[in-house]
Amino acid sequence: MPVDREHWLDDVDDVIRSRHYTWIPEGLGGEPPKTAMAWVLTDVMHICSRAGIDFDEVMQTAAERFVTEEREQAAATSE
Repeated sequence: MPVDREHWLDDVDDVIRSRHYTWIPEGLGGEPPKTAMAWVLTDVMHICSRAGIDFDEVMQTAAERFVTEEREQAAATSE
């Protein structure tokens, strides 16, 4: 499915800065959440490629941050 990406980086930047990710569990364009997440990650891969950023390093950092946030959340709910 072709995607018009003329102003795509601006749109992605707006979404990231707004932190409005609530639409992801509802799917993307009517697609199920699993597909929506794949599309979001695909966009992140495109951004990394265009910016010369190592996607694998981004994923490693994200995984580490996820673990930290999960631990913090667990600690906060057990208090």
